[in-house]
Amino acid sequence: MISAYESIKAAWALRWLAGLMLAMQSTAVLTPIDTFAAGCQPRRPLPTVVLQTMGPCNFDAAALSFAGNSLQQAACLVRPVYRWAHLGPPLDNLPKVLAERVGRSELMPDRAALAALIDEIGLAPQFADGLTGQVSHAHDGDPLSPRARYFVIHDTSGPKLGSFPPNLDENAKINNLARFHCSDSFELAHAVINRKGGVFFGHDFGVPWRSTKFERALFFGNALKGLFLHVEMIQPRRRGPGHRANDIAAPDPGFTSAQYGRLALLYTIASVRAREWLIPAFHAVIDGDLRGGHDDPQNFELSAFAQALESILDRLAVQVEQSPAGDEDQN
Repeated sequence: MISAYESIKAAWALRWLAGLMLAMQSTAVLTPIDTFAAGCQPRRPLPTVVLQTMGPCNFDAAALSFAGNSLQQAACLVRPVYRWAHLGPPLDNLPKVLAERVGRSELMPDRAALAALIDEIGLAPQFADGLTGQVSHAHDGDPLSPRARYFVIHDTSGPKLGSFPPNLDENAKINNLARFHCSDSFELAHAVINRKGGVFFGHDFGVPWRSTKFERALFFGNALKGLFLHVEMIQPRRRGPGHRANDIAAPDPGFTSAQYGRLALLYTIASVRAREWLIPAFHAVIDGDLRGGHDDPQNFELSAFAQALESILDRLAVQVEQSPAGDEDQN
């Protein structure tokens, strides 16, 4: 009897060939942080990614979705991430502000108020300009394919330091966003957030982009390109117990309140553009069953992210109350 996995493989044979040709003809989109500034495109293609499983959250290649409903997927995808990429169990419950929204089109904030808040905070104008556009679509932007569903949270896992300085969160070198600019437009992610709350605009949320190994597995070809949106948060690392070359030790707390605030704002922007609250996910969980998978984000506090999201939504509600007319077209 042919398994479901084998059936999908047979149905996607042409996609495999296309992915193989693409891997041979061009470089992968993932780039080590040290290559940034002068140019980011890898000097050589990254190793081929071959799947052994569909990951700890059981991705369904036919449906382009992880297993379960939106809340169940989120509970699996934002499970605790420990050192050496060890994962905790799926969460029993999500914070209320997420549980009421994830996967739903209700409770969307007012676009005009959101645009005003973006301007007030001083984010790159592209974030406000893009509010009238859509998010990316799977299959490398195929308009007939599903819109982006997942909002993937990363940490930069660098720079690697001998020790964490007292001014870690204000240190200009650590928080320098200019090093994420690529002369060849191969920026690491859609956005990068430093520890002071500064935000680097890498790609518009409408641009299909891949920033995990799982997405670029040969099995999928380009099917997953555009299904995930990616945000990096600067988190330096240092050596921890174990072999000499590791960088497993992260600061604790892992991120600043300013970072959580900007992350919540970008999550809101992306969800408004998707016309549905996106499913949050951690990089380490998506790459969870892959050899050499990642361990980020380390020391991420979901409760802090939820509180930041509540704060953003409260600010947007106040702006609507103070505005003579809101943006009623949210569907």
